[in-house]
Parts: sequence; C-alpha cells; structure tokens
Amino acid sequence: MTSVVVIGGGIAGYCAALGARREGAEVTVVAKAPGATALYAGAMEVVDDLEALLKNEPHHPFSRLRMDPVRLSTELDTAIPALLLALERDGLKVEGGWRARGSYADIHGLARPANVVPATVAGGELKGLVGRRVTVVGVREVGDYDAASTAQAFKELHNVEAIPEEVSITELPAGAALTDLYGRRAPSVTNTRALVAYPPGFSTLPDGGFELLASPPSPHGWRLQQAIGLGAVRAEVDGVQVDGARIVAVKAGEKTFRANAFVLATGHYIGGGLRKDGATSEPLLNLGVFHDGKAVATLGTRLEHMDYLEPAQEFRSGLSTDERLRPLDEAGRAPFENLFAAGSVLGGYDYAGPCGFGVPILTGWLAGRFAARFGR
Repeated sequence: MTSVVVIGGGIAGYCAALGARREGAEVTVVAKAPGATALYAGAMEVVDDLEALLKNEPHHPFSRLRMDPVRLSTELDTAIPALLLALERDGLKVEGGWRARGSYADIHGLARPANVVPATVAGGELKGLVGRRVTVVGVREVGDYDAASTAQAFKELHNVEAIPEEVSITELPAGAALTDLYGRRAPSVTNTRALVAYPPGFSTLPDGGFELLASPPSPHGWRLQQAIGLGAVRAEVDGVQVDGARIVAVKAGEKTFRANAFVLATGHYIGGGLRKDGATSEPLLNLGVFHDGKAVATLGTRLEHMDYLEPAQEFRSGLSTDERLRPLDEAGRAPFENLFAAGSVLGGYDYAGPCGFGVPILTGWLAGRFAARFGR
C-alpha cells in the first residue's frame, strides 16, 4: 500500500487526504495549527467561468494542470461531492456544487456569492427570499451587530421584506460580541410564519431559520476547522530527509514521518507555507516562488512597486507546479519526484476571488491522488 504524508491542516490538506484515500493510500496529515481556513466566513466560491479562466489566465493553478475544460469539469464533479460527503461525516453538513452559484447575505445585509455553503446558511439564498417575509434577529446584549440596519439592507439592496426583532439573552453581559453567541441554542421569535435570519453562531436553528454569513473571526470557520482537523497529527514539520530526487521522511521535533509520497499544503503567509522577508520564499524546502510565471528573485524592486500600488498582488505570488502538481525550482524543474503541492501555497490566483476555495479543493484532491499513485 502507498503511504502519503500531507503537510498542512487546511481545506487543501483535507482534500488531499480524501483524494489519496480514494486511491487506497494510507494517509497521515501533519498540521501545526489552523490556517486561513479558520477565517472562512461561510461562503465557498469554487469557480466562476472555467473556460474563460483557462483561456485568459495561463499561470492559474487550474491552467497549469494542462487539462481541457471537460476533464477539469469531470474532476470537479467528483471532488466536490466527495468533499461534501466527508464534511457531513465529520460533523458539518454543507450544500451546493460548483456548477451553480447563489448569493447570500452577511451580517451587514451585503450579498456575497457562493457555490457551496453550510446547510444552516443555504435557506438564506437571496433570490429565494424575494416575496417572503424575513425576521432578522438581533440580541440586545450584543454590541457589534445591528439587526435593524441589516433588515433595512435586505429591503433596499435585495427587495426582501425584512423586519428586525430583538431578543434578550440575559446571561450575556452588556456589550457582548457576536462571538459570545457561539454554540447557544437559537432563541425563538414572535413571528413564526416568517423565515428567520439569525446572526452566525447559534445552534439548533428552528424550521425556517438560517444563518447570515460572518466576518472573521467566524463561527463558520471554527466549525469548518473542527471538521477538517479530525484525525490530524498536531505537529510542526521543521525538517526533511532527502535521498536524491526523493523525499523519504519529514521531521517534526522528535517525530519522523516516512512515506512514499508527500503533499505540501502549508498555506500562504497565515499558514506559514510562504514567508515574507524582503522577497517571498518557501521556508521548508526552498522551492521556487513565482509571480505571473516569473521567479520573484528576478523581479527585484519591480514586484515591490507592484505590491505598493496594489497590495493584493503579493498574494498572487506562490509556488509554480507542473501538470502533476509537483512544485518547481527557479529553473522550472521539479526537484522532488514524489512531492506534490496544493492550495494557497500555489501562486497565480487571487484566493479572495472566485476560485478562493476551488483551488484548494481541486488541487488538494488531485495532489492526493497523484501522490497515492506515485511509484505504481
């Protein structure tokens, strides 16, 4: 049996483990701490226009896979349902698919697009609320959320008839925060014929109740991280054992994890997969870091100037990979034949954009499968 070690505990690492296990591999996930996944606000964007992406973005991780739209669509058709099934098994029910996109309101009443959302959010798809009455619940003791303003936004921005209703949770102190609602049973409201929009965090929503999307720190993110963190070994990988063009083991303090293949899903700056100290670098293996297909080491002050004019530019820097998701060095070669990379450690895309979850889901799924097939 092939053994695979996945380094990283975010959604990319979770999907890599799913993909590798689908191929029959024995998998160990090593994660030091939650990464950016814990900041997830409740809306997963997978992909917008796949054909346009492949045509216009040659350095995007999907484009580098060298798959046509039909093959990529087939892979997404497999990966997304596998993810939804696994998350439900691990305690978080989510709904949706990559081919359809809805729009959901956040705690300010602003719309956010999503392909996949928690089941507790799904009932709040904005098009489905038109013509319905919605009660927007506020909590008197909570100081950082105004249900009346949110209800007004529902009316003015989305043409949804919304009425605020404040409830009291007496055990909360005055000036409590939305985060203090986490895990509490959802309070009942007087208008039982209306749909009910709750601030995020409550448990046991009544029939017709749904959660709004959040702002970080997010109960949606906490729930997601709890689900995907099950079974991971809590340790920080701080060393690698190499034999020629193969990695044979990774070390985490006193522990050594050996495997036939490895998946690097260490995230961007927050997860520690990349480090910004002057130029951006990959700290574990000193892999090549690229920006729009060029090694960042060759761009000098030009990249710094681009980052100054548009700070989001630096988040497009990351690893570049071949068509099997093996990370490249600055010369464009894959230095390790049994190393694969996935998720936001990859460059070439905006992970706050329309593929923000699509990249870690699909590249994680494929990297795990490629790793499990290594040596066959």
